[in-house]
Amino acid sequence: MVRIAIAGGTDGLGRTLLDELAQGDDHVLFVLSRKSQLPFEAPANVRCLATSYDDLDDLTKLLKNNDISTVVSTMNPPTPEVQGAQNNLIRAAAQSGTVRRFIPSEFGIDYSTDDEHLPLPWKALKHQSIDELTKHPNLEYTLVYNGYFLDYYGMPHCQSYMLPEAPYIDITACKAAIPGSGDDEVTFTYTKDVAKFVRKLIESKDQWPTCSRIAGDVITFNQLVEVAEKVRGTKFDVVHDSLEDLRSGKVSEIPAYLPLYEVFPKEFLLEMMAGFGVAMITGVFRFQGELLNEVYPDVQTTKLRDFVEAHWTDKR
Repeated sequence: MVRIAIAGGTDGLGRTLLDELAQGDDHVLFVLSRKSQLPFEAPANVRCLATSYDDLDDLTKLLKNNDISTVVSTMNPPTPEVQGAQNNLIRAAAQSGTVRRFIPSEFGIDYSTDDEHLPLPWKALKHQSIDELTKHPNLEYTLVYNGYFLDYYGMPHCQSYMLPEAPYIDITACKAAIPGSGDDEVTFTYTKDVAKFVRKLIESKDQWPTCSRIAGDVITFNQLVEVAEKVRGTKFDVVHDSLEDLRSGKVSEIPAYLPLYEVFPKEFLLEMMAGFGVAMITGVFRFQGELLNEVYPDVQTTKLRDFVEAHWTDKR
């Protein structure tokens, strides 16, 4: 039995991890939250621990007094305030005397990639947490890379706690703004599959690798558009954004982005779409090295083609 704390466990990927890890009675789960109660009914092995993340001593005592041995952070978005909270959580974990393992909020790609391949101004904030982890050799950690979340292409019909982002392809509106030629291979993983691999890591007694790569599926945007057009029964309105345009921050908007401007500033969202678009064209989303899929072959991952067909066939 592992006593696990999840920061950001009330929604998004954190909620998916909570659902997976709370299954059965194998583990005791603690959701670190700024509120004293969870906004949903939780299983008996899940508790809510209120914290502001600001007071290092209190946070350290919270982890120690609850005998927490593993911390998983899914805190987002990457703002100075959020990264500061995660850095404090790392320090508290290192000082607690009970926490041995820590998974920071990476869950995507290698944010240490240079600007030519990944031009995102806020990625420097991600480095802060990695730098902080390296200061504490008593903490074992791993950075989980899973590519883009596959969930977005089944919304609003699939089970997911993620925001309906719909990057580059809006299946509802039958429109797409694709980075480059659309023939570059991109890694996608369903959040439920990410959670299964995280469970494997937590339950493993082996030393964690510094980087844990997951590839739920590898597919091109042109292939994805072809599947989407088939299930929607119509040709999509498709534009291609060049590498040059994306590097200059220019990205074509699709209707799915509009409601997100109420959650993220428009400049931030389009900047992210442009930066990730560059990364997709230049191969950052095509992982090199050992995959957790090979380490844990019993975890069967969701394929994007099947996912789109399952959630969009006969839907309008």
